[in-house]
Amino acid sequence: MLGALVLAVLAVGLDSTILSIAIPTLAGVLHASETDLQWFSAGYLLMLATAMLPTGLFGDRFGRKKVLLSSLLLFGAGSAICAYAPTPAIFIVARCLLGLAGAGIIVMALSAVTVLFAEQERPRAVAIWGAVNFLSLPLGPILGGWLLSHAWWGWVFLLNVPIALSCW
Repeated sequence: MLGALVLAVLAVGLDSTILSIAIPTLAGVLHASETDLQWFSAGYLLMLATAMLPTGLFGDRFGRKKVLLSSLLLFGAGSAICAYAPTPAIFIVARCLLGLAGAGIIVMALSAVTVLFAEQERPRAVAIWGAVNFLSLPLGPILGGWLLSHAWWGWVFLLNVPIALSCW
């Protein structure tokens, strides 16, 4: 369970930066305007930031496991939609869906620390959670660049699908 949560948190962090290297490719493939390109990143980060507090409330009300599993399902679906989006508008909606789901994953993963670890082990668990988030930031552009050089551009997003499914 812990390994799955670490992978899910890593995927959310990667997704926040992996797009930066794919912007030129997406501009051409989706015929996106400059405004569209701004919303590709901003939509994700805006939803991620604004959904964190409400997601914690939903986890308290409806159960952390339900919210986490729902978030993982949405994250996988949003990633697949991004990969196959035919228009910039659909891509933006999918990125917003990813941000919403990412908020659920991050908040529920951190809240699981209180359940999965004894009080003495929690500082170490939170440190690992923070380290995974920290490492995902530089890994996103590196992995994105490698994928764009060696595979179809959609794999930049489809790599999240097996991670989401394995955690489910």
